[in-house]
Amino acid sequence: MRYLVIFLSIIILVSCSHKEEKKETVPKALPKKAEIEDIELKNWTKSLEEKPYKINISKLKNPFIAPEVLKSTMEKRGKIPLDLVGILEKRGERIALLQDNNKKGYIVKVGTKVGNIKILEIGKDYVIIEEEETNIYGEKERNKRILPLKKEKTS
Repeated sequence: MRYLVIFLSIIILVSCSHKEEKKETVPKALPKKAEIEDIELKNWTKSLEEKPYKINISKLKNPFIAPEVLKSTMEKRGKIPLDLVGILEKRGERIALLQDNNKKGYIVKVGTKVGNIKILEIGKDYVIIEEEETNIYGEKERNKRILPLKKEKTS
């Protein structure tokens, strides 16, 4: 009986351990997958490559300030009120004498800058200046102006 039990257990073990091996067949050519274009992924990659969006606060218009008020404050802040007091001519070159409201004098030639003002031309009785101003929307503008020679009052 003992031998019979041992024999049966060996047969069971052998039959359990012996499995039929399946041979996997590999096809010669794999079928092509249908190519699907991922549009959303392309859009995301494009947006990641772009530079980040930045807001330039200096170029924004302020909706809470009336343009007239802002313009008057900008004029007060940026302009240097100059008067042409005299013109000298030395060796063919003209030199102008300018004076502001505080009686401060400036001796200038063509091309000289005084604050935001540049001297373009000096004539016999006038000076043409170019002022660089910031308008009410924060954009820089260049305006030309003629300063006539200030005549002295005779008493």
